[in-house]
Amino acid sequence: MRPVSRADRPRRIVVVVDARHSNGRSLLAAALLLSLTALAGAQAPVTLEEALREARAANARLPLPAYEVAIAREKRTEARAERWLKVAIEGDFIYAPPSGYDPVVTNLGEFRAQALGRQPLYDGGARRAAVAKAEAELEGAQRRYRVAEKDLSVEVISRYSELLSAREEIASRREGIARLESYRTSLESRKVSGQAVSPDLLKTNVRVASEEANVLEAEKRADDARLELNDLMGRDPQAPLEIAALPAPDPPVPAPPRIWEETPEVTAAQADAKAADAALASARAERKPHLDLSADVGFWGSDTSRLVPLDLKQRDPEATFLDRIRRDAGYSFTLSLSWPVFDFGAMRARVAQADLALRQARQKIAVARRESHLKWAQARSAIETLGREVELLSRAGPAARDAFLEAESRYRGGAATSLEVLDAYSGAVDAAVRLSDATARYRIARALADRWGSP
Repeated sequence: MRPVSRADRPRRIVVVVDARHSNGRSLLAAALLLSLTALAGAQAPVTLEEALREARAANARLPLPAYEVAIAREKRTEARAERWLKVAIEGDFIYAPPSGYDPVVTNLGEFRAQALGRQPLYDGGARRAAVAKAEAELEGAQRRYRVAEKDLSVEVISRYSELLSAREEIASRREGIARLESYRTSLESRKVSGQAVSPDLLKTNVRVASEEANVLEAEKRADDARLELNDLMGRDPQAPLEIAALPAPDPPVPAPPRIWEETPEVTAAQADAKAADAALASARAERKPHLDLSADVGFWGSDTSRLVPLDLKQRDPEATFLDRIRRDAGYSFTLSLSWPVFDFGAMRARVAQADLALRQARQKIAVARRESHLKWAQARSAIETLGREVELLSRAGPAARDAFLEAESRYRGGAATSLEVLDAYSGAVDAAVRLSDATARYRIARALADRWGSP
């Protein structure tokens, strides 16, 4: 457990105001404003749950797979819409004066303004396969988003645990340095009194300097973890960060069998295989006949150089522009059939490519399962080993501290050497440092086991 630092303690501001002063009310208002400002600036420790929630909301990398999910969802909407009726407004206007091309070819110009509707009747299952592929791609994108989300959680837990471990190490080493300095003070007193303790004092000074260097290294690790954790939470990396202590880790519990088969990596690979299977069905559908029905309604006429064409004038000299509009208005229906017969093996090659892609996607499922199994087994092995290590070090820490105090007491009585005192000190500090490090690695292993052992 990390001791409470000054930054963790609640801040209290005491303001004394002499109300008899002529400007007492102004001073009282200023004092209250100062108190509120100081209280607002006090930073409450961030818990692990708050860090995870803040990282999911503000992390810069998580929106990237979220965009992939949104794109895949729009592709599915597009694929579904391709199966149904499409209506469009089409038109063109061609001006060909009588002095130009052959009037028989150009009709003296042409104009068209129509509303067209197209409905596929039969396509060999191509559009249905496109919908299945889009749905599988959406499922794969959602699984990959889950992968990114779980990776982010592991990173946050890792950096949080490393920061907490580094600060606990700093506190343990500083507490040990305080004990060494007390021991060194006693040596200096004995040296002044004429006792031959100069070698012991020299060894102690070297040990104090070494411990101060270890504190600097731990502070560097703490700064690195703080910078990364701030960045993961979307904060300024250089901003100060206080985190709350975590409770003692729970002992490991037995895991359900074959839980690693439902990881997001495996389900994403299965979704990719579904998409490849749908792509194969779409490629095979190219060999089948395609039947489409289209209908149009609107205006379609010739001779854009006159308001009333000559042929209409010849039939009715009194014809007007409205007569032309009535003549050119109409509608039509078209039934289109397309059936590929020969293309020098292009369709066969596309089918073969799709079939190979499906085999590759199925092989990726096996690879993802083996990788998930390996990562999960490694995490479970680390949990069991580190759990025993944490249990041993939890018992050894107090005993090591007692051994140091006992060695120092015996040294004062002349029954122990300085080397024994320093060795006992090293054992006490190392036990505390190893306990904080093993606890952090145990928490990270638990996070990895959840990462590779849950959907």
